[in-house]
Amino acid sequence: MLPREYDILYRLENSYWWFTGMKLIMEKVLGATIAPSSRLLDVGCGTGGRLLLLSRSCQTWGVDLSPSAVAYCRQRGLKNIIQADAASLPYPDQMFTHATCCDVLQNLEDDTAAIEEAFRVLKPGGLYYISEQAYPLLRSQHDISQEAVRRYQRRRLRKLLTNSGFEVQRMTGANSILFPALAAYRLASRTTHPIASVKREQARSHIFALPRALNSALLQVLKLEGAWIGSGRNMPWGLSIITLAKKPGRDHI
Repeated sequence: MLPREYDILYRLENSYWWFTGMKLIMEKVLGATIAPSSRLLDVGCGTGGRLLLLSRSCQTWGVDLSPSAVAYCRQRGLKNIIQADAASLPYPDQMFTHATCCDVLQNLEDDTAAIEEAFRVLKPGGLYYISEQAYPLLRSQHDISQEAVRRYQRRRLRKLLTNSGFEVQRMTGANSILFPALAAYRLASRTTHPIASVKREQARSHIFALPRALNSALLQVLKLEGAWIGSGRNMPWGLSIITLAKKPGRDHI
């Protein structure tokens, strides 16, 4: 029997507006680059929500540091799932055409090592899709509840990627239309629920059940953003930063 929290998280990843919308944006950004012969690694695959979506279009692999997450993915019928550290991937050089890493680097003490590992396992011309939380000023108890140690500025994320050998193809904000309201909410929560000395088990998450109509309305907003971003246009700000980087060399797409 797997922990109940994984059942809850799986349902959230496949229904909650933010998780669902961000998966759809990922599919829009990567869609044209993926073929049935593509080999994609999801680093920090969680309960497998992204892999369930991507496995319809290409060959997929997944790694996660949590043994319970790995077991849950296998129970869902996903293949090629193993327990591993993002900074020490158990794959040979140049094995994959794509790698995805969503809200994972922000949880790692050594994010550089994880980026360098993604570079190593990608083929020349391979693509690295990253989605991470933006603006350090917005750090709140929610970040602590998710074990995030940082939020990113675009300049820092770009520098990390280029220093590791990647060429940044595009960088866009996401959750942009709702950003003013969400940013105000996060800033207000820093006053009502201070982050100083709070422990993870006491931290207040911003992920909670919403009325179905509101959840659906928020998802429609993210779908609009997905259509815009999927057309190749970038958003200048957003609660998240989405980056598509390329390993130099001949395309294997």
